[in-house]
Amino acid sequence: MFGSYEDLIPWFGAASMMLMLIGGLAGVSSRYGTLNASRVGVSLVSLCFGIMVWALVGEGTVSPLFGLLYSCASVYLLFKALDFIFKDAGYVFEREWDAKQRLPHQALHDWDVKSTRFSQNCMALKRFDGNTFVQIYGLVRGEKSYLRFDLLGCQSRLEFKAFNFGVQWPEFVALSTSEEE
Repeated sequence: MFGSYEDLIPWFGAASMMLMLIGGLAGVSSRYGTLNASRVGVSLVSLCFGIMVWALVGEGTVSPLFGLLYSCASVYLLFKALDFIFKDAGYVFEREWDAKQRLPHQALHDWDVKSTRFSQNCMALKRFDGNTFVQIYGLVRGEKSYLRFDLLGCQSRLEFKAFNFGVQWPEFVALSTSEEE
């Protein structure tokens, strides 16, 4: 009964990897900027390669056992990445911001400033390690715009206090208020 459907095994394997990839992207989308974390990127790329592995199984180049083992490893990496995201303490700070103002990059020391113009993409990024970083990006909600300071990968208050963000807050506020005048 089951022997006649053996040729469908690679298709089911590829479909399962595709569904895991869609589920992983849905989990990652719950927090802006999570694709900047190395373990999240590795897990999603691993799932993409998993689809290719099952295509190779279908061609007879790779054994189904290898496809199964690779799929298990990819799913494990995805669960570890999602665990990393959902165990995060969720430190996100925002302040109202005029979208016409530029980001005061002089107040950001040791940051990778990507753009000083208001944007809903990452405007500035600072990495502490591969999976812990802080980013500044814009957000528009209704008629108001906000500047968000989002820390990802920090799991405790003690860890938060230990970070050197390299932001001169008084200078940051003074620069932004002087630009308003």
